[in-house]
Amino acid sequence: MCPLEALKGWKLGEVCNFTTLKLRSSYSTGFFVVMNKAKWNSISKADQATIQKINEEWIEKQGKVWDEIDVEGQGKLMSQPGKKLVSLSKEEDARWAKAVAPMLDDYVKATKAKGLPGDEAVKFCLDYLKASQK
Repeated sequence: MCPLEALKGWKLGEVCNFTTLKLRSSYSTGFFVVMNKAKWNSISKADQATIQKINEEWIEKQGKVWDEIDVEGQGKLMSQPGKKLVSLSKEEDARWAKAVAPMLDDYVKATKAKGLPGDEAVKFCLDYLKASQK
């Protein structure tokens, strides 16, 4: 439901006794910046190139920050007596992934109805999750 950082930043670690890691079946946060396509097309190619350069630079920087604050959040939880971090077995994580599959199917149907490639987006995410857990 939320990144491990929330155990510290949102103080969830003070009130939650257990946190479940479900890294093979999902990830807790997606982040992106969007711009109206017509607006994007209305700005100069030079400005587009500048925005893309900034994006490329900050993808890695922001990703590293998220990794670091997740470690801090996990540390906050584990530094308190009686708190536990639960890692799912591969079998249990697969069961969770199967349970959320109908939501992904609904997403694909809804996006396809709008002429959007929801199936490609879901495949990209699931492929990434699978590859990142090797």
